[in-house]
Amino acid sequence: MPPVKHQQKQQQQRRPAPEKKQCPFCERGAKYIDYKDYPAIKTYTDYFGNIRNRYYTGVCLKHQKMIKTAIERARFMGMVAYRK
Repeated sequence: MPPVKHQQKQQQQRRPAPEKKQCPFCERGAKYIDYKDYPAIKTYTDYFGNIRNRYYTGVCLKHQKMIKTAIERARFMGMVAYRK
């Protein structure tokens, strides 16, 4: 019985590792993300107003934190809805 299990493991294929996306803000050399730049902020929120994860957007940690701060400021100023 053990040889059969070994053969089954060899037949299974592994999924390739997801490719790392390059951060769009690092490519442009952005040092600051402005809360007044609505078109830039809108792409990083979903339909319900939640901030999208880094996994889906491909943004680095430094710029993800800047996006979070910019969205929070825009929400406070009334430019972006909190959540639907």
